[in-house]
Amino acid sequence: MRRLVWIAVCAALSGCPKGKEEVPDAGPPADAGPDTLTEKEPNERPDQALALVRDAVVSGALSADPSKPDEDWYRLAPATARTADLTLSGIPGVDGVLEVYDRDRNRLGSVNSEGDGKPERLPNLYVEGERFVRVSSARKGSGGAYTLTLSYRRPHDGEEREPNDRAVDATPLTLGQAVAAYIGHSGDEDWYRIELPSPEAEAPPTGAPPAPPEALPPAPTEAAPLEPPAAPPPGDAPPADGMAAPPEETALPTEGLVPPGVLGGDAGPVAQADAGPALPPEPPSVALKIELSALDGVRPELSVLSAAEAPLFTLRGKEGEALSLRNIGVRATDRVVYVVVKSGWIGTGKEARRAYNAASAYTLSVSREEAGANAELEPNDELYKATPLTSAGFKEGFLAPKTDVDHYVLRTSEPVLAKVELSGVDRLDLVLSAVEPPEGDGAQETVTLRANDGAVKEPERLNNVSCRGTCYFRVESATRKIEGKWVKDFENPEVPYRISVTTVPDNGSEESEPNNTAARATALTFGKPLRGTVYPVKDVDYYRLDLSDRPVRTSLRATLLGILKVDVGLYLHRLGEDGKLALVQTADRAKGDQPESIRYSAEPGVYILEVRDTKNRESNFQDSYQLSVEEGD
Repeated sequence: MRRLVWIAVCAALSGCPKGKEEVPDAGPPADAGPDTLTEKEPNERPDQALALVRDAVVSGALSADPSKPDEDWYRLAPATARTADLTLSGIPGVDGVLEVYDRDRNRLGSVNSEGDGKPERLPNLYVEGERFVRVSSARKGSGGAYTLTLSYRRPHDGEEREPNDRAVDATPLTLGQAVAAYIGHSGDEDWYRIELPSPEAEAPPTGAPPAPPEALPPAPTEAAPLEPPAAPPPGDAPPADGMAAPPEETALPTEGLVPPGVLGGDAGPVAQADAGPALPPEPPSVALKIELSALDGVRPELSVLSAAEAPLFTLRGKEGEALSLRNIGVRATDRVVYVVVKSGWIGTGKEARRAYNAASAYTLSVSREEAGANAELEPNDELYKATPLTSAGFKEGFLAPKTDVDHYVLRTSEPVLAKVELSGVDRLDLVLSAVEPPEGDGAQETVTLRANDGAVKEPERLNNVSCRGTCYFRVESATRKIEGKWVKDFENPEVPYRISVTTVPDNGSEESEPNNTAARATALTFGKPLRGTVYPVKDVDYYRLDLSDRPVRTSLRATLLGILKVDVGLYLHRLGEDGKLALVQTADRAKGDQPESIRYSAEPGVYILEVRDTKNRESNFQDSYQLSVEEGD
């Protein structure tokens, strides 16, 4: 009978269970939407705050009683850690303020980006445990109804956690990691803490052999290679600087000249061995790569600070443009640095403001540069911040942003002549200059030499630059005309240029650049030939012959051995007491590499010999002319 009853019950319930019955998944509970709440007075203190544990839309009002300014407090208390998005609606005629406090009532930050009647928003407040929010008016005696909208979301790895506007609250950022963040209001500052590995952690294992000199990385494949010196034919001695051998009947004395090949593309070990004692090495540094994505309407301002919050680098970008910063230098002894991102000022005067974008996030990443010790070190946009160069290596640098300027310094223990080579880079028209520091307060630095013979992707060079202790070089992009204005419009943050220096002792056998004015003329002595190059285009070389102590006229013969490609001319001037030059004789038949000669009977005084391309349109960085002056007919 019991069995029959059980069968009947099963039939009424549309079937009996067979083994363990599976309960269907009902899915996530239906979203009931945010809580709709109304503020409850009194709520002028944190202990009276209205608790907000879920998404909520709160209707509230600020009293307009000037004798008792109203303020409304709310407690954010989600069950688990959450990121909160808070929006305070506009109140007609009222400048609303949102303030955030921690659980101990310490003020963490304030949002007051807009003016009367406009909303305020904090898009990514990190809440772990609880936070307090205070709604008030920026001016006493103003009030009205408002709506406070709150939404929570689960926090994600790889995003900032507000508030992070101090070093102690900085968001940790691992090298190579990208972080997403907001410049959510006009006063927002985002601090990131980067821990750098110690030198010991990166050192090679004990006993590992040092890398040989030839193991230095090759020049970037995207860059135009510098031309190597031509190889000499077998059995023949190479001519110095590639200069064609003079005809036998016009050969000049060679006593005191630099040995052949010394000033070619490779100075060689002989030249380096005579360069004097090595200077102390520069302090080691680390180069960082920083990428900051564009943020619509915001002009980014980025700073790199030391652990003591001392500024190491600062750059203000352009509105709505990304930043790709290369070779940002920090000291190798620093274990911690901070990167700070905020909004820069836009506009001038009363219209100046710090824009923000609470609707779109930016991304930031910081990583180590691959160039290592060969990297330039930003900031080096001023002479006193110049990146050190040596005659035994090279540096790799980037021109980015478009206005970037890089300075380098070469320090020597004795007078030398430096040959500076700058590789070409795709998308860049480079300019290489020699620069002298300012003399005296308020003075400007002086560009003494400037090379811009090449166009986009082509290399630049400077020859025979005199360096007596310290000399500076500048790398920048050329200007070009766009919409009627001359602007710097070249940059390449992906492919580096390479700058290298070779030196030889300054023994008086070569011209000393700069010698493009009479005041800078290279000294010339009877019977001692000098070599020089016509480079870059429009290069002018002056040589000084002092006959002021001669009692009578002196017969002199000046001979110039030409070079390939350039029609060199020789011009003899007399230097007046007023410093002006008076041309007295010329030899410029424009016969290519054929010699030019001047014979002149010179009265006592100072004379200047000028060597240049007769048409000022050609140059030759590789071949050297030879100038000599003999006494007598």
